[in-house]
Amino acid sequence: MQNDNRHIFVRGGKRLSGEVYIEGSKNSTLVCMAAAALADKDTTVTLNNVPDISDVGVMADLLRALGKTVTYEDETLKISGELKYAELPRELCGSIRGSTYFLGVMMAGLNHAYLGLPGGDRIGDRPIDIHLDNLEMMGMKYKLEGGVVEGTAPNGLKGMDLFLRFPSVGATCNIILAASRAKGKTTISNCAKEPEIVDLANLLTKMGVKITGAGSDKITIYGSAPVKQDVVHDVISDRIETGVFLTAVAITGGDAVIKNCIPTHNNPLIQTLTRAGVFIEYNDNEIHVVSTGVISALKVTTMPYPGVATDLQPLLTVLAIKADGESSITDLVFPERFSYIYELSKMGAKVEHNGNTVKIKGVKKLDGSKLVGSDIRAATALICAGLIADGTTEVEGMHHIERGYKNFVEKLKGLGAEIMVK
Repeated sequence: MQNDNRHIFVRGGKRLSGEVYIEGSKNSTLVCMAAAALADKDTTVTLNNVPDISDVGVMADLLRALGKTVTYEDETLKISGELKYAELPRELCGSIRGSTYFLGVMMAGLNHAYLGLPGGDRIGDRPIDIHLDNLEMMGMKYKLEGGVVEGTAPNGLKGMDLFLRFPSVGATCNIILAASRAKGKTTISNCAKEPEIVDLANLLTKMGVKITGAGSDKITIYGSAPVKQDVVHDVISDRIETGVFLTAVAITGGDAVIKNCIPTHNNPLIQTLTRAGVFIEYNDNEIHVVSTGVISALKVTTMPYPGVATDLQPLLTVLAIKADGESSITDLVFPERFSYIYELSKMGAKVEHNGNTVKIKGVKKLDGSKLVGSDIRAATALICAGLIADGTTEVEGMHHIERGYKNFVEKLKGLGAEIMVK
Protein backbone atom coordinates (compact mmCIF):
# COMPACT_ATOMS: atom_id res chain seq x y z
CA MET A 1 0.00 0.00 0.00
CA GLN A 2 1.43 3.36 -1.02
CA ASN A 3 1.88 5.93 1.73
CA ASP A 4 -0.11 8.78 0.22
CA ASN A 5 0.91 11.12 3.03
CA ARG A 6 4.49 11.54 1.81
CA HIS A 7 5.32 15.08 0.73
CA ILE A 8 8.11 16.51 -1.42
CA PHE A 9 10.17 19.38 0.02
CA VAL A 10 12.06 21.59 -2.43
CA ARG A 11 14.40 24.45 -1.61
CA GLY A 12 14.67 26.91 -4.48
CA GLY A 13 17.63 28.62 -6.05
CA LYS A 14 19.57 25.70 -7.56
CA ARG A 15 20.33 25.51 -11.29
CA LEU A 16 19.89 22.00 -12.71
CA SER A 17 23.10 20.78 -14.30
CA GLY A 18 24.74 17.48 -15.22
CA GLU A 19 23.30 14.40 -16.93
CA VAL A 20 19.97 12.59 -16.59
CA TYR A 21 18.89 9.20 -18.01
CA ILE A 22 15.39 8.78 -19.46
CA GLU A 23 13.36 5.62 -18.76
CA GLY A 24 11.18 3.62 -21.09
CA SER A 25 7.86 5.17 -22.06
CA LYS A 26 5.12 4.74 -19.47
CA ASN A 27 2.33 5.09 -22.01
CA SER A 28 3.93 2.75 -24.53
CA THR A 29 4.68 0.16 -21.86
CA LEU A 30 1.07 0.03 -20.68
CA VAL A 31 -0.44 -0.56 -24.12
CA CYS A 32 2.31 -3.05 -25.06
CA MET A 33 1.54 -4.98 -21.88
CA ALA A 34 -2.10 -5.16 -22.94
CA ALA A 35 -1.11 -6.31 -26.43
CA ALA A 36 1.01 -9.10 -24.95
CA ALA A 37 -2.17 -10.66 -23.54
CA LEU A 38 -3.14 -11.55 -27.13
CA ALA A 39 -0.11 -13.79 -27.64
CA ASP A 40 -0.53 -17.56 -27.98
CA LYS A 41 -0.72 -19.41 -24.65
CA ASP A 42 2.63 -21.09 -25.33
CA THR A 43 4.34 -17.83 -26.28
CA THR A 44 6.35 -15.54 -24.01
CA VAL A 45 6.41 -11.83 -24.80
CA THR A 46 9.46 -10.06 -23.37
CA LEU A 47 9.38 -6.29 -23.02
CA ASN A 48 12.67 -4.50 -22.32
CA ASN A 49 13.23 -0.92 -21.13
CA VAL A 50 10.14 -1.10 -18.89
CA PRO A 51 10.09 1.61 -16.17
CA ASP A 52 9.74 0.55 -12.53
CA ILE A 53 6.65 2.64 -11.74
CA SER A 54 3.44 1.90 -9.89
CA ASP A 55 1.21 2.00 -12.99
CA VAL A 56 3.20 -0.90 -14.45
CA GLY A 57 2.55 -2.86 -11.26
CA VAL A 58 -1.21 -2.26 -11.55
CA MET A 59 -1.16 -3.29 -15.22
CA ALA A 60 0.68 -6.49 -14.27
CA ASP A 61 -2.02 -7.29 -11.70
CA LEU A 62 -4.69 -6.77 -14.37
CA LEU A 63 -2.87 -9.21 -16.67
CA ARG A 64 -2.73 -11.78 -13.86
CA ALA A 65 -6.46 -11.34 -13.33
CA LEU A 66 -6.92 -12.37 -16.97
CA GLY A 67 -4.94 -15.56 -16.37
CA LYS A 68 -1.53 -14.44 -17.65
CA THR A 69 1.79 -14.99 -15.87
CA VAL A 70 3.88 -11.85 -15.37
CA THR A 71 7.42 -11.44 -14.04
CA TYR A 72 9.53 -8.27 -13.79
CA GLU A 73 13.24 -7.86 -13.11
CA ASP A 74 15.87 -5.30 -14.13
CA GLU A 75 13.55 -3.36 -16.48
CA THR A 76 12.53 -6.58 -18.27
CA LEU A 77 8.93 -7.77 -18.19
CA LYS A 78 7.94 -11.29 -19.28
CA ILE A 79 4.30 -12.12 -20.05
CA SER A 80 3.14 -15.65 -20.82
CA GLY A 81 0.27 -18.08 -20.30
CA GLU A 82 -3.31 -18.24 -21.48
CA LEU A 83 -5.87 -15.46 -21.73
CA LYS A 84 -8.64 -17.18 -19.73
CA TYR A 85 -10.91 -14.71 -18.00
CA ALA A 86 -13.11 -11.93 -19.36
CA GLU A 87 -13.66 -10.01 -16.12
CA LEU A 88 -11.39 -7.55 -14.34
CA PRO A 89 -11.58 -6.30 -10.74
CA ARG A 90 -13.37 -2.99 -10.71
CA GLU A 91 -11.05 -1.43 -8.14
CA LEU A 92 -7.97 -2.14 -10.25
CA CYS A 93 -9.59 -0.73 -13.39
CA GLY A 94 -10.55 2.38 -11.47
CA SER A 95 -6.95 3.14 -10.50
CA ILE A 96 -5.38 3.38 -13.94
CA ARG A 97 -6.37 4.74 -17.35
CA GLY A 98 -4.51 1.95 -19.16
CA SER A 99 -7.12 -0.57 -17.99
CA THR A 100 -9.24 0.64 -20.92
CA TYR A 101 -7.04 -1.32 -23.33
CA PHE A 102 -8.27 -4.59 -21.93
CA LEU A 103 -11.68 -3.91 -23.44
CA GLY A 104 -10.20 -4.36 -26.91
CA VAL A 105 -8.01 -7.24 -25.72
CA MET A 106 -10.83 -9.26 -24.14
CA MET A 107 -13.17 -8.63 -27.06
CA ALA A 108 -10.46 -9.74 -29.48
CA GLY A 109 -9.37 -12.80 -27.55
CA LEU A 110 -12.53 -13.92 -25.74
CA ASN A 111 -15.48 -12.19 -27.46
CA HIS A 112 -16.59 -10.99 -24.03
CA ALA A 113 -15.44 -8.26 -21.63
CA TYR A 114 -16.52 -7.07 -18.21
CA LEU A 115 -14.56 -4.23 -16.61
CA GLY A 116 -14.97 -1.06 -14.60
CA LEU A 117 -14.52 2.36 -16.11
CA PRO A 118 -10.89 3.47 -16.07
CA GLY A 119 -9.26 5.77 -13.55
CA GLY A 120 -6.00 7.70 -13.62
CA ASP A 121 -5.38 11.42 -13.29
CA ARG A 122 -8.22 13.81 -12.48
CA ILE A 123 -7.73 16.18 -15.40
CA GLY A 124 -11.29 16.60 -16.63
CA ASP A 125 -13.73 14.46 -18.55
CA ARG A 126 -12.07 11.52 -20.32
CA PRO A 127 -14.96 9.47 -21.73
CA ILE A 128 -14.54 6.22 -23.64
CA ASP A 129 -17.42 6.84 -26.03
CA ILE A 130 -15.12 6.87 -29.08
CA HIS A 131 -13.82 3.43 -28.00
CA LEU A 132 -17.32 2.07 -27.53
CA ASP A 133 -18.82 3.53 -30.71
CA ASN A 134 -16.16 2.03 -32.95
CA LEU A 135 -16.02 -1.35 -31.23
CA GLU A 136 -19.79 -1.45 -31.62
CA MET A 137 -19.36 -0.94 -35.36
CA MET A 138 -17.03 -3.95 -35.34
CA GLY A 139 -19.78 -6.10 -33.82
CA MET A 140 -19.56 -5.57 -30.08
CA LYS A 141 -22.84 -5.25 -28.22
CA TYR A 142 -22.45 -3.56 -24.87
CA LYS A 143 -24.19 -2.13 -21.85
CA LEU A 144 -22.81 0.49 -19.51
CA GLU A 145 -24.29 0.44 -16.03
CA GLY A 146 -23.04 1.50 -12.63
CA GLY A 147 -19.57 2.36 -13.89
CA VAL A 148 -19.10 -1.07 -15.50
CA VAL A 149 -18.86 -1.90 -19.20
CA GLU A 150 -19.94 -5.33 -20.41
CA GLY A 151 -19.32 -6.19 -24.04
CA THR A 152 -20.20 -9.30 -26.02
CA ALA A 153 -19.67 -10.48 -29.57
CA PRO A 154 -20.77 -14.13 -29.82
CA ASN A 155 -19.69 -14.35 -33.46
CA GLY A 156 -16.48 -12.40 -32.98
CA LEU A 157 -15.48 -8.95 -34.23
CA LYS A 158 -15.37 -8.01 -37.91
CA GLY A 159 -13.02 -5.65 -39.67
CA MET A 160 -14.56 -2.32 -40.64
CA ASP A 161 -13.74 1.06 -42.15
CA LEU A 162 -13.77 3.43 -39.18
CA PHE A 163 -13.43 7.20 -38.75
CA LEU A 164 -12.58 8.73 -35.38
CA ARG A 165 -14.28 12.07 -34.70
CA PHE A 166 -11.22 12.98 -32.59
CA PRO A 167 -7.74 11.41 -32.91
CA SER A 168 -7.85 9.79 -29.48
CA VAL A 169 -4.72 7.84 -28.54
CA GLY A 170 -6.65 5.47 -26.27
CA ALA A 171 -9.36 4.75 -28.83
CA THR A 172 -6.80 4.24 -31.59
CA CYS A 173 -4.91 1.72 -29.44
CA ASN A 174 -8.07 -0.09 -28.37
CA ILE A 175 -9.31 -0.47 -31.94
CA ILE A 176 -5.88 -1.71 -33.11
CA LEU A 177 -5.91 -4.32 -30.33
CA ALA A 178 -9.43 -5.45 -31.18
CA ALA A 179 -8.75 -5.44 -34.93
CA SER A 180 -5.63 -7.57 -34.55
CA ARG A 181 -7.83 -10.64 -33.98
CA ALA A 182 -10.95 -9.51 -35.87
CA LYS A 183 -12.11 -11.15 -39.10
CA GLY A 184 -10.82 -9.29 -42.14
CA LYS A 185 -9.36 -5.82 -42.60
CA THR A 186 -9.91 -2.77 -40.39
CA THR A 187 -9.00 0.77 -41.40
CA ILE A 188 -8.94 3.65 -38.90
CA SER A 189 -9.05 7.14 -40.39
CA ASN A 190 -8.32 10.34 -38.44
CA CYS A 191 -6.46 8.19 -35.91
CA ALA A 192 -3.78 9.23 -33.44
CA LYS A 193 -0.19 9.49 -34.72
CA GLU A 194 1.73 9.35 -31.43
CA PRO A 195 5.04 7.43 -31.25
CA GLU A 196 3.37 5.09 -28.76
CA ILE A 197 0.98 4.02 -31.54
CA VAL A 198 3.95 3.13 -33.73
CA ASP A 199 5.54 1.20 -30.87
CA LEU A 200 2.34 -0.80 -30.36
CA ALA A 201 2.16 -1.57 -34.09
CA ASN A 202 5.79 -2.72 -34.10
CA LEU A 203 5.11 -5.14 -31.23
CA LEU A 204 1.95 -6.53 -32.82
CA THR A 205 3.81 -6.99 -36.10
CA LYS A 206 6.29 -9.21 -34.24
CA MET A 207 3.26 -11.10 -32.89
CA GLY A 208 2.10 -11.88 -36.44
CA VAL A 209 -0.33 -9.04 -37.14
CA LYS A 210 -0.01 -7.14 -40.42
CA ILE A 211 -0.33 -3.38 -39.79
CA THR A 212 0.37 -0.52 -42.17
CA GLY A 213 0.24 3.26 -41.72
CA ALA A 214 1.09 3.54 -38.02
CA GLY A 215 2.28 7.10 -37.40
CA SER A 216 -0.01 8.48 -40.10
CA ASP A 217 -3.68 9.49 -39.89
CA LYS A 218 -4.83 6.21 -41.48
CA ILE A 219 -3.93 2.80 -40.12
CA THR A 220 -4.87 -0.56 -41.64
CA ILE A 221 -4.92 -3.77 -39.59
CA TYR A 222 -5.37 -7.27 -41.00
CA GLY A 223 -6.74 -9.61 -38.35
CA SER A 224 -4.84 -12.85 -37.83
CA ALA A 225 -4.25 -15.73 -35.46
CA PRO A 226 -1.34 -15.34 -33.00
CA VAL A 227 2.04 -16.71 -34.01
CA LYS A 228 3.48 -19.50 -31.87
CA GLN A 229 6.91 -18.03 -31.27
CA ASP A 230 8.45 -15.99 -28.48
CA VAL A 231 8.62 -12.24 -29.03
CA VAL A 232 11.13 -9.69 -27.72
CA HIS A 233 10.44 -5.97 -27.92
CA ASP A 234 12.29 -2.87 -26.67
CA VAL A 235 9.91 -0.17 -25.46
CA ILE A 236 10.71 3.33 -26.75
CA SER A 237 12.07 6.02 -24.43
CA ASP A 238 9.59 8.26 -22.65
CA ARG A 239 9.08 11.48 -24.59
CA ILE A 240 7.08 13.03 -21.73
CA GLU A 241 9.84 12.44 -19.17
CA THR A 242 12.27 13.84 -21.73
CA GLY A 243 10.08 16.91 -22.11
CA VAL A 244 9.80 17.34 -18.35
CA PHE A 245 13.56 17.47 -17.87
CA LEU A 246 14.05 19.70 -20.92
CA THR A 247 11.58 22.19 -19.48
CA ALA A 248 12.81 21.86 -15.89
CA VAL A 249 16.37 22.71 -16.93
CA ALA A 250 15.05 25.71 -18.87
CA ILE A 251 13.00 26.86 -15.86
CA THR A 252 16.04 26.85 -13.56
CA GLY A 253 18.43 28.45 -16.05
CA GLY A 254 20.43 25.21 -16.08
CA ASP A 255 22.81 23.28 -18.32
CA ALA A 256 22.23 19.53 -18.72
CA VAL A 257 22.47 16.56 -21.07
CA ILE A 258 19.40 14.33 -21.36
CA LYS A 259 20.42 10.80 -22.31
CA ASN A 260 18.65 7.70 -23.71
CA CYS A 261 15.93 9.77 -25.37
CA ILE A 262 14.51 10.17 -28.89
CA PRO A 263 14.88 13.91 -29.64
CA THR A 264 12.65 13.90 -32.73
CA HIS A 265 9.69 12.83 -30.57
CA ASN A 266 9.97 16.24 -28.86
CA ASN A 267 10.52 18.46 -31.91
CA PRO A 268 7.48 20.69 -31.18
CA LEU A 269 8.66 21.29 -27.60
CA ILE A 270 12.26 21.88 -28.71
CA GLN A 271 11.05 24.53 -31.15
CA THR A 272 8.91 26.14 -28.44
CA LEU A 273 11.82 26.31 -26.00
CA THR A 274 14.20 27.58 -28.67
CA ARG A 275 11.82 30.43 -29.53
CA ALA A 276 11.72 31.25 -25.81
CA GLY A 277 15.50 31.72 -25.78
CA VAL A 278 16.74 28.30 -24.66
CA PHE A 279 19.76 26.78 -26.44
CA ILE A 280 19.22 23.16 -27.51
CA GLU A 281 21.28 20.78 -29.64
CA TYR A 282 20.90 17.03 -30.06
CA ASN A 283 22.03 13.85 -31.79
CA ASP A 284 20.30 10.49 -32.18
CA ASN A 285 19.75 9.72 -28.49
CA GLU A 286 20.65 12.70 -26.32
CA ILE A 287 19.83 16.38 -25.96
CA HIS A 288 22.00 19.18 -24.57
CA VAL A 289 19.93 22.03 -23.13
CA VAL A 290 21.31 25.35 -21.82
CA SER A 291 19.27 28.23 -20.42
CA THR A 292 20.40 31.61 -19.14
CA GLY A 293 17.13 31.90 -17.27
CA VAL A 294 16.06 34.81 -19.48
CA ILE A 295 12.83 33.63 -21.13
CA SER A 296 10.79 35.29 -23.88
CA ALA A 297 7.00 35.25 -23.66
CA LEU A 298 5.38 32.03 -24.85
CA LYS A 299 2.40 31.42 -27.08
CA VAL A 300 1.69 27.69 -27.09
CA THR A 301 -1.20 25.44 -28.11
CA THR A 302 -1.06 21.83 -26.97
CA MET A 303 -2.67 19.36 -29.33
CA PRO A 304 -2.48 15.74 -30.50
CA TYR A 305 0.89 14.60 -31.84
CA PRO A 306 2.88 16.00 -33.58
CA GLY A 307 1.88 19.06 -31.56
CA VAL A 308 3.20 19.97 -28.12
CA ALA A 309 1.94 17.30 -25.68
CA THR A 310 -0.85 18.24 -23.28
CA ASP A 311 1.15 16.53 -20.50
CA LEU A 312 3.72 19.35 -20.73
CA GLN A 313 1.21 22.18 -20.46
CA PRO A 314 1.61 22.66 -16.66
CA LEU A 315 5.42 22.75 -16.99
CA LEU A 316 5.25 25.37 -19.73
CA THR A 317 3.02 27.48 -17.50
CA VAL A 318 5.75 27.44 -14.85
CA LEU A 319 8.33 28.39 -17.48
CA ALA A 320 6.08 31.28 -18.60
CA ILE A 321 6.10 32.65 -15.03
CA LYS A 322 9.76 33.48 -15.64
CA ALA A 323 9.10 35.10 -19.02
CA ASP A 324 9.26 38.80 -19.79
CA GLY A 325 5.71 39.93 -20.57
CA GLU A 326 2.46 37.99 -20.98
CA SER A 327 2.29 34.42 -22.25
CA SER A 328 -0.70 32.33 -23.30
CA ILE A 329 -1.13 28.56 -23.32
CA THR A 330 -4.15 26.83 -24.83
CA ASP A 331 -4.94 23.13 -24.31
CA LEU A 332 -6.97 21.51 -27.10
CA VAL A 333 -6.75 18.00 -25.63
CA PHE A 334 -7.66 18.27 -21.93
CA PRO A 335 -9.09 21.76 -21.40
CA GLU A 336 -9.62 21.03 -17.71
CA ARG A 337 -5.96 20.20 -16.97
CA PHE A 338 -5.60 23.34 -14.87
CA SER A 339 -5.96 22.16 -11.28
CA TYR A 340 -2.47 23.42 -10.49
CA ILE A 341 -3.21 27.12 -11.21
CA TYR A 342 -4.68 27.86 -7.79
CA GLU A 343 -1.59 26.29 -6.21
CA LEU A 344 0.74 28.49 -8.28
CA SER A 345 -1.21 31.56 -7.20
CA LYS A 346 -0.29 30.76 -3.58
CA MET A 347 3.33 31.27 -4.61
CA GLY A 348 2.68 34.68 -6.15
CA ALA A 349 2.18 33.63 -9.77
CA LYS A 350 -0.16 35.74 -11.90
CA VAL A 351 -2.12 33.21 -13.95
CA GLU A 352 -5.58 33.85 -15.40
CA HIS A 353 -7.68 30.90 -16.55
CA ASN A 354 -10.46 31.27 -19.10
CA GLY A 355 -11.92 28.19 -20.81
CA ASN A 356 -9.12 26.12 -22.31
CA THR A 357 -6.56 28.95 -22.13
CA VAL A 358 -4.32 30.38 -19.42
CA LYS A 359 -2.63 33.77 -19.58
CA ILE A 360 0.51 34.17 -17.52
CA LYS A 361 2.18 37.44 -16.55
CA GLY A 362 5.85 37.05 -15.74
CA VAL A 363 6.86 37.82 -12.16
CA LYS A 364 10.24 38.50 -10.59
CA LYS A 365 9.94 35.86 -7.88
CA LEU A 366 7.85 33.08 -6.38
CA ASP A 367 7.52 32.32 -2.67
CA GLY A 368 7.74 28.81 -1.24
CA SER A 369 4.39 27.47 -0.06
CA LYS A 370 2.44 24.35 0.89
CA LEU A 371 0.90 22.94 -2.30
CA VAL A 372 -1.22 19.99 -3.46
CA GLY A 373 -0.40 18.20 -6.71
CA SER A 374 -3.66 16.52 -7.79
CA ASP A 375 -2.24 14.51 -10.72
CA ILE A 376 1.11 13.42 -12.14
CA ARG A 377 1.74 16.47 -14.30
CA ALA A 378 0.41 18.99 -11.77
CA ALA A 379 2.67 17.59 -9.04
CA THR A 380 5.62 17.71 -11.45
CA ALA A 381 4.95 21.35 -12.34
CA LEU A 382 4.63 22.38 -8.69
CA ILE A 383 7.95 20.72 -7.86
CA CYS A 384 9.56 22.67 -10.71
CA ALA A 385 7.99 25.89 -9.43
CA GLY A 386 9.56 25.09 -6.08
CA LEU A 387 12.97 24.86 -7.76
CA ILE A 388 12.83 28.60 -8.54
CA ALA A 389 10.90 29.83 -5.48
CA ASP A 390 12.35 31.65 -2.50
CA GLY A 391 12.55 29.40 0.55
CA THR A 392 11.05 25.91 0.80
CA THR A 393 8.08 24.54 -1.12
CA GLU A 394 6.15 21.54 0.19
CA VAL A 395 4.24 19.51 -2.40
CA GLU A 396 1.70 16.84 -1.52
CA GLY A 397 1.38 14.09 -4.14
CA MET A 398 4.38 11.75 -4.10
CA HIS A 399 2.10 8.82 -5.03
CA HIS A 400 1.24 10.62 -8.28
CA ILE A 401 4.92 11.10 -9.09
CA GLU A 402 5.56 7.38 -8.59
CA ARG A 403 2.76 6.52 -11.00
CA GLY A 404 4.58 8.22 -13.85
CA TYR A 405 8.31 8.39 -13.11
CA LYS A 406 11.08 6.17 -11.82
CA ASN A 407 13.38 7.88 -9.30
CA PHE A 408 12.18 11.37 -10.22
CA VAL A 409 13.31 12.95 -6.96
CA GLU A 410 16.67 11.16 -7.11
CA LYS A 411 17.20 12.35 -10.69
CA LEU A 412 16.56 15.94 -9.66
CA LYS A 413 19.02 15.52 -6.79
CA GLY A 414 21.57 14.21 -9.28
CA LEU A 415 21.15 17.44 -11.25
CA GLY A 416 21.81 19.52 -8.14
CA ALA A 417 18.30 20.15 -6.78
CA GLU A 418 17.87 20.47 -3.03
CA ILE A 419 14.89 18.14 -2.63
CA MET A 420 13.71 15.40 -0.27
CA VAL A 421 10.67 13.26 0.49
CA LYS A 422 9.19 12.62 3.93
